[in-house]
Amino acid sequence: MKNTKLKETIDQVNIPEDMQEEIMQNLRRLEGQGRYRYHYRSHFMKKSLPAAAALLLAVGIVSIPVQAGIRYLVKARMESIPAEEMEETLEMQKSQTGEANLFSREYSQDEKQRMEALFRAYQKGTFPQGQVLLVETEDQVVDDTLCYLKSTGCFYLPDRELTDEEILEIIEFEYKKEYALTFEPEVQAEMEKRKEEQSEISAQVQASGGISEAEAVAVAQEWMNVFFGVSTDGMEETIYLDEEWFDVPIYHITYEIRSACYYSFSISTIDGSIMSVDVSIVSQRDAPKLTEEQAKAEMQKGYRDVMRFLKEQFGIQEEFENIYCFYIAEDGKLISSDLTYFLEKADGSFYRVAFYYDTNELSGYACVTSDSFKQQREWENAVVVTVDLEN
Repeated sequence: MKNTKLKETIDQVNIPEDMQEEIMQNLRRLEGQGRYRYHYRSHFMKKSLPAAAALLLAVGIVSIPVQAGIRYLVKARMESIPAEEMEETLEMQKSQTGEANLFSREYSQDEKQRMEALFRAYQKGTFPQGQVLLVETEDQVVDDTLCYLKSTGCFYLPDRELTDEEILEIIEFEYKKEYALTFEPEVQAEMEKRKEEQSEISAQVQASGGISEAEAVAVAQEWMNVFFGVSTDGMEETIYLDEEWFDVPIYHITYEIRSACYYSFSISTIDGSIMSVDVSIVSQRDAPKLTEEQAKAEMQKGYRDVMRFLKEQFGIQEEFENIYCFYIAEDGKLISSDLTYFLEKADGSFYRVAFYYDTNELSGYACVTSDSFKQQREWENAVVVTVDLEN
């Protein structure tokens, strides 16, 4: 699936323009490592089906949980909701139109912090006592009450701070909307297809003596605990096998707190080596965007952190033919909140390493081909600067 085709699908579902650019920016970077895995669930968008279902499937949102535990509690919760109620939720989403905001106001800083904690709690079985009030028309919105306008898909938040109960209701309703999509025949067929594919790949991995899922999880957990210093307790975990985008079958393992952070690992089934890492932290995207002049100053000192990362995490100390810094700019400012470095190896392939420039934390790593690097250089508004290694 090419970016242009996915862009057409995104256009169909009425995603705000600034959010579209964020999606495409991530897709451009991930295309450089040969795969589409941009995670979009943290932005619960207005949608019209089947276009929305196609988008969800295209970017891997409708996932197949492959293990029990925390994720199972949420799945069991959704399965306890009557099928008729889920079908009504699906029909509601199909009928939604217009350009209304997703929320009547932004979350406060306190609400954001509590949302993150309550999301972890929800994963472990802390569910709301009630549910979001659904209204048919805007004049039915009740003051000082959390409401959801069915016709537009907009949450109306009270002017006061949301209670913990109300935040849990929002979390649950977003899960409910997502789970309702699995009642769509198109999604059901795709999920069944993916289930069969997973079984086939798993059999191949076992027959070849590849590492187990538990061993791959241990690798990802080590990175989360030691490198990122982030606890996965209460984070949503998704695991699946893939053999399409790399030379060997891969375990893709993700940990997420919706609307807060997302960590994705691609781990070789052959030896457990890390093929790629991608991180999305919402608070980092709020950092002031660098001007191109500032970016060029940052890249000169930033590449040393890249070299140190490769040495400390992978034992890579080789000499590189060239080191390039890549970013997307519009009107003299960067669109993204990170700087991406491409380190050219003797065989013509590259290491891709990206760091958030505001905190100098890793946002991505992968080994990519020379063709992928060339393609990225041709993207609209792409800027590639050769790093001066003498300074």
